[in-house]
Amino acid sequence: MRKVWIALLLIVLIMAFALPVSAADVKFSGSYVAQGYYDNNRSLKTDGGASVSNIWQRLRVQTEFQVQEGLKLTTRFDAMEKIWGAARTPVLYTSTTTGAQVSSLAGNTGTTSDGNNQEAENIKFEHVYVTANLFGGVLRVGYQQQTTFGTAFGDSGDSTYGPRIAYDYVVGPWSFGARWDKIEGTQYYSATGPSGNVAVNTYQVDAVNEKYSGQFLYKWGKGSAGLQITYYNYSSTAGVYPYYGTNTSAYTTDATGYKGQYLQFDPYFKAQIGPVYVEGEVLYQTGKLRKMDFVGGTDVSKDGLSAYVSATVDFAPVYAGINLVYVAGDDRGTSDKDESGPAGGTDFNPLLMLFNYDLARWNGAYGSAGGLTTASSTSTPTSYYGPNAAQSSGIYNAQIGQLFVGVKPIPKLDVRAAYAIAAADKDGASANWQSKTYGSELDITATYRIYDNLSYMVGFGYLWAGNYFKGTNAAATIDNDYLLTHKLTLTF
Repeated sequence: MRKVWIALLLIVLIMAFALPVSAADVKFSGSYVAQGYYDNNRSLKTDGGASVSNIWQRLRVQTEFQVQEGLKLTTRFDAMEKIWGAARTPVLYTSTTTGAQVSSLAGNTGTTSDGNNQEAENIKFEHVYVTANLFGGVLRVGYQQQTTFGTAFGDSGDSTYGPRIAYDYVVGPWSFGARWDKIEGTQYYSATGPSGNVAVNTYQVDAVNEKYSGQFLYKWGKGSAGLQITYYNYSSTAGVYPYYGTNTSAYTTDATGYKGQYLQFDPYFKAQIGPVYVEGEVLYQTGKLRKMDFVGGTDVSKDGLSAYVSATVDFAPVYAGINLVYVAGDDRGTSDKDESGPAGGTDFNPLLMLFNYDLARWNGAYGSAGGLTTASSTSTPTSYYGPNAAQSSGIYNAQIGQLFVGVKPIPKLDVRAAYAIAAADKDGASANWQSKTYGSELDITATYRIYDNLSYMVGFGYLWAGNYFKGTNAAATIDNDYLLTHKLTLTF
């Protein structure tokens, strides 16, 4: 009888809490994307590199529960994010040349792909946060996008999210904001006791990566400008605690432990001046990438710069413009300094092929199969084809100049052609790198808006591959690549 009364009490409590929320105003928004690729020579081989052909998709749904005036709950999930017909989990095999465990899914070594696992085939919640109007401003608490500010350059909001507390205050054309972010996947935790560490006297309570940001923005009729200053405090590599919390026998020490503590300055601007639209952004990092935990250790300073500027002239129905991108590379000759600039971001994709995040994510980076053989082959590849680090996730170590021209013969159709030249800012990761030239690329796209919320894009890209992809092998031979793609996008 007692259990019955407890069950009834629980039902009453659930109804009491649910009744106010059930009257909330609920709004849905989101998108569905399906994109197909035919990539003729992803490995850039001269002797018959394998082509890649697939279609990937993603359903994204955002829900806003307006609980009452000035208070709402926002959630966002991705569903069925995968390649059409791909296995739910990859098949691993051992490379006959490297001995490493290699995934049957392109671009993934020894682990499952973010877009091809059981979780991604189901529903994956990425955002859940409360928004409340407080003290004349707006407070947001929960899992949110973390790396979006200014222009698309440097942004990775599509792929980066995590715990955040954010507050914004608007006064006329001015806006002020503050953020505290915890970096996803860096919080040490164990189930052995309170906070997981009751019996681990060497555990450091601050073994986590986080960042603090302040924002200042100004908007006028046809433009805006702003500055974000971020302090990074990376402590997950500090000394004397179980490394990554997974292997209690593998401790870092004061001699090997370190913290990263540095600042990032991020100014941007956007402006419409007559028929010309211009925008630009600069990312600069300075401080200590590695601040060693023991006296006498060699610290590694941080001094990295990235920059972007774009201008578009609109003479309707024709428009033309230029994109310039610079992301500094690291100088191998300065072991006590890291000069690499902040990444260009996974949201920023000015080219169809080089540095394109979606293409690299689903098809692997250029040359990612280099030096590996298939599970059924025992032969050694006849050519070396290059490194994949520069093409795998966003823009790193690059100088890019791109000219583009487009025409909108009717309001629903946009035809665009772009030509870009790309080179590395610094040599590759090893000595005797053969070249800094990534190559040049021609992209042609046509986008038709079938409905106001439904568009279809077809595109063609051709890459004249540069000798950067030879890596350190002077005898290596590479070849060009071309891409055919089409993309259906529904927004609601």
